[in-house]
Order: sequence, then structure tokens, then C-alpha cells
Amino acid sequence: MKALAIVAMLIAAAVAVLAQGAPPATPAPAPTPLTRAPGETPVPGKCVFQQDLDLIEARRTLTRTTLNNDVPVPFNPDYLVGRWTFNYEMPESALGPAGQISGTETIQHVAGCLYEGATQAKGPGGAFTVKSTIVYDPSAHYMVVLERDSRGFEMLKTGRVGGDSGGYFTHHWQTPPFTIKGKRVRLKGGSFLASPANYRVRSEIAEGDGSFISMGTVWVERQTAAGGK
Repeated sequence: MKALAIVAMLIAAAVAVLAQGAPPATPAPAPTPLTRAPGETPVPGKCVFQQDLDLIEARRTLTRTTLNNDVPVPFNPDYLVGRWTFNYEMPESALGPAGQISGTETIQHVAGCLYEGATQAKGPGGAFTVKSTIVYDPSAHYMVVLERDSRGFEMLKTGRVGGDSGGYFTHHWQTPPFTIKGKRVRLKGGSFLASPANYRVRSEIAEGDGSFISMGTVWVERQTAAGGK
């Protein structure tokens, strides 16, 4: 009888504890947000500062999901270096007749924040080339692209490069008016750099005093060298 009484007491105690509920769990500490160290320490041969490179590496090796208060990762223009191909169904405009344009662009780092590109392409109007000069300002996050087209015109694309905590970047650009075969033309658009393997460019064109109309989207794909580099 004494044993049964002890068992009954233990059961009653257990029921009482369950009724009270388990003790509150200690909350996990909030994750430390990614931050950028202050300063602009130059790095020989690079267009971004050491503080930017450190933040880029911290983001690359991050093992948790990104937070809303993580500092956006800075853009490294070395992303552009390499050989890229594109195919594009171009609508008719002052830039040329409608039809498919395909080609290859090779971009190299010249020095500091200076880059150069060379494009060989073919479209409904025949073959053409584009020589590009690219300059990036890592303090202002601003990129300037001058394109000299063998079809007889030049375009100056200027605008800021914005990013987010997930590592996606957009170059929002526009051109001052330029002339093609007597027509005054303006362009604006965005280059969406969302992957190491490809990016896309959406553009709009305005002729004379007309409104901007869509020129569609160009997908640009990186070509890997032998060995996957």
C-alpha cells in the first residue's frame, strides 16, 4: 500500500508540472548583421577598396540567410571581365532594321577602374563592331560606358549601380541625346547582374520628341574557358 501511495504521489506531481507547462526556453541571440568597416583603403590592381573586398568575402562565406539590416554588398566591376555572347530579336528603330542580332563581347581590365570591351556582331543590316570604354567609381557606385559603334554613332551610358543584401546588382543608365542618320535618339535602361553566368539588359528608345518605347530584353551569357574558368 505504501508503494502504491508513493507511485500515486509521483503521478500527481508529474501532472502538476505538466499543467504548469514547461519552463520558457531561452531565446536564441539575434544574428549579427553584416557591416562594412569604415574607410577606403586602396588595393593595388583593384577597383574596389579593401573594406569592400572584406565585405564581399564575408557575404560569400555566410552560412545563414540574409537579414534586412545586412549591409548591401558592393559591386566589383571585375564581374564584367570575360567573354560574353548574346542573341537578340531587335525591333525596328533608328538603330537599325528589325531582326536577330547575335555576337560576342570580350571585356578586359586595363588598369585601376578602367575597363575596355570589344564586340563583334551580326544583324539584319550586316556585320558591325562596338568598342567600349568602361569606368567605375567605387565611392559613388557610378558607372560610365562609352560605346563607339561602327554603324556610325556613339552612346554614352551613365548611371548608378545599386545592390541589395542578396548580392544582386542593377546598373540603371541613360544616354544623352545622340544623332543617327539625322535622327535625334535617346536611350535608357537597366542591366540586371543577377548571376555570375549571365545578365540581362532591358532598354527603351525615344526618337525625336517622342515617348520612350520598349526595345525588349537582351540575355547575355558568360562563356567559360577550358577547364571551367
